[in-house]
Amino acid sequence: MIGKWKGWPAAAIILAVIMICVITILYTQRSAKPMREAAADSLSEAGMLPGEIFIRRQMINEDGTLKTNLQPRSTESKETAQGAEALSESIGLWLAYALEKNDQMLFEQNVDVLSEHFMEDGGWIYWKIGQDGPVTTNALIDDLRIIEALYKASDRWSVSKYKELADAIAGSLLKNQLTDEIFTDFYDRASQWTSPVLTLSYLSPSALKEMLKHERLPEPLYNKGIKLLRDLPENNGFFPFSYDVSTEQYSYNDEVHLIDLLYVIYHRAQAGMRSDESWLFLKDEFYMHEMLYGRYDADSKHPSVSFESPAVYGLAILCALEFDEDEFAQDLYYRMIRYQTRDPDSKWYGGYVDYHTNDTHIFDNLVPLLAERKMLNEGLLR
Repeated sequence: MIGKWKGWPAAAIILAVIMICVITILYTQRSAKPMREAAADSLSEAGMLPGEIFIRRQMINEDGTLKTNLQPRSTESKETAQGAEALSESIGLWLAYALEKNDQMLFEQNVDVLSEHFMEDGGWIYWKIGQDGPVTTNALIDDLRIIEALYKASDRWSVSKYKELADAIAGSLLKNQLTDEIFTDFYDRASQWTSPVLTLSYLSPSALKEMLKHERLPEPLYNKGIKLLRDLPENNGFFPFSYDVSTEQYSYNDEVHLIDLLYVIYHRAQAGMRSDESWLFLKDEFYMHEMLYGRYDADSKHPSVSFESPAVYGLAILCALEFDEDEFAQDLYYRMIRYQTRDPDSKWYGGYVDYHTNDTHIFDNLVPLLAERKMLNEGLLR
C-alpha cells in the first residue's frame, strides 16, 4: 500500500502546476481582449487632437455628414440648421482641417460626402441638408472655402478629381453669382435669382487667388474683389456688415458680431492688409477683461452679451497667426480651451460642450480645432 502511493506528492505537484498554467492562460486570454481593444483605440486616435476625437465620436451622422448640434433638435424654419442637419460650412471647415493636418484619408472621405450629399450637377452646393430635404440656395463663403481646399489638395496630392470638383463649383459661382463682376451671397435655384448683396465676411481672397491660379477666375474679377476688401470704410473702428452691389451702399449693424468682424480681419490679412483699429480694439478688450465677448454695441463698444464663443477665439487665433503675433495667439488659445472638455474619461472629451444644455454647435468645435492644428504646425504648442 505504501509503495502504491509512493509517487503521489510529485504527481500532485505537477498536476497543480498544470492547472495553474491553464487557469492563467484562460484569464490572460479573457483580459487580453479589452486590452488589445484599448490599444487599438489608442492607435486609431494617434495623432488626433482632442477636438478631432470628439467630432469623430459624437458629431458624425451615419451618412458621414457632420451634425450641426450634439443634441437632437427640430425647427419649422428652413433658415436655420438644427440637430442632425448638416451644413456646407461644416464640410468646408472639415476639409480645411484635413488639409492642415495633411490627412488625405480624411480629406478623401469627405470629398465623397460632399459629392454624394451636397453637390448638384454643374457644381452647385446646398448650404444645408436635413430631414426635410435640401434647401434651394447656396452660400458663397462655404463654396469658396471648399474650392480653396480642393485646389490646394489637388496640388499637394496630385489628385485630378479634386481639381475637377473645384472647377465645377467655381464655374457655378461664375455663372450664377456675379452682380456687376462681384460675387454675392447666394443663388436661389428655385427662383433662379441671385442676391445683389455681399456679406463682407464672405469674401475670401485666398480662395479667389486659388481660382485665379487655376485659371477659373479672370484677373479683372480677382482685382475687383481685392480692391473691395482693401477699400472698406470703417465706422467707429468697425467694418460694415454688407455691401449692396446694385446700389453701391454699405450697411452697418447696431450690434457687431465678432465672428463677422474677425472674418473680415482674417480675409484682409490673407491679402496682406492690416485692420489696425479693429484689431487693436480686440486686443485691448482681451487684455483688459481677459476675455472676448461674442457681440459688442457698435456705438459704445461695450459688450452687448455676456457669453464667450470658442469660435471667436479660434478665429482670433487665426488672425494673430496671420499677423505673426504668436504670444497673443497663445494667450487666446489658453482662454479658449478653458471651455473644452479635457477629461479623457468623459464621453465628451475634446468637445466644447455647454454643460447647462449638454449641447454644442459644430462651428464651435471645427474653428477651434483648425486654429489649434495651425498652432501645432507652427510649433506654438507642445
